[in-house]
Amino acid sequence: MKQRPLVITIFALLGFLQMAIYAALAVLALVNHEALAAVLHGLSPGGSGPEKIHLAMGKLLPLYYVAMMLPVVPWSIGFWKLWNWTRWVTIVMIAFSFVVLLATANVSALLEGGAGAMALFVLRLGLCVGFGWYFMSRKVRDAFTGGSHAHRSGARRTATVIPA
Repeated sequence: MKQRPLVITIFALLGFLQMAIYAALAVLALVNHEALAAVLHGLSPGGSGPEKIHLAMGKLLPLYYVAMMLPVVPWSIGFWKLWNWTRWVTIVMIAFSFVVLLATANVSALLEGGAGAMALFVLRLGLCVGFGWYFMSRKVRDAFTGGSHAHRSGARRTATVIPA
């Protein structure tokens, strides 16, 4: 049986939690729109969250929550069951985020935005690099693929020298 790394377990559990939240929001959108508006308002301090854009969807809002939940289901199960395609999808999403972050970086806006804007950019860059490295690490790769026999048994590879 494969041993799941702690961070991967946390990602799987967060995915399952995300599914439950989307399901609850979909139900609220269907049965009590005022309660949903209050929840979204609470998630949007100072108007910086999802409230306006979600409420603008009107009657399509429950469909949006279901549509957002659909990819989270296999992703969460994949992390829980250590399906390697899940790791690769995550690596591709991290790489995409990294490229978009660099492509859209406006140096003058970062400098004008002050320390807060620069710190946020560096944080996002660090998260991409850190999680990218983590998902490519031998520990995580071996957990998802089962690793090689030599790595699992603790044996070291040695070079064989053939005399000439």
